[in-house]
Amino acid sequence: MSIKTISNVYNLLLSLGAFYLGVTMLSGEGVFETFPPEWVGRMPFNSWESLAFSGMIIFGIGNAVIAFYGFIKKDHKLFILTFIWGLLLFLSAIMPIMLIGEWYLPALQIWLLSLMQLILGFIGIVSKKFNKKKQLKY
Repeated sequence: MSIKTISNVYNLLLSLGAFYLGVTMLSGEGVFETFPPEWVGRMPFNSWESLAFSGMIIFGIGNAVIAFYGFIKKDHKLFILTFIWGLLLFLSAIMPIMLIGEWYLPALQIWLLSLMQLILGFIGIVSKKFNKKKQLKY
């Protein structure tokens, strides 16, 4: 399986995960029943609903567009987009730590997911440059 296919599938899975998490937040059950009062005024979101919609739009639709772009197009812009979205997810996971000053277990999981997306994007970019140099030699 090629790095392009792996990256496309991973982006699609991240998209599905973002929609699943967003719908779970919108349900308002379990851990998402009440929005932590200590987050109000310190985070850019004031409710689970605003966080859910933002996540579904940015990471759900964004990763889906990147995945479908990668499945349809033959160019390697996919890896640049994958890297950018991985960086955005990484910064989104770090932001609550910087704003609130506390580390939450979901932030670690999101950070690991973003790290994998960054690695896939980086490998794709490097392999593209390596293949380009290899073709120039012959």
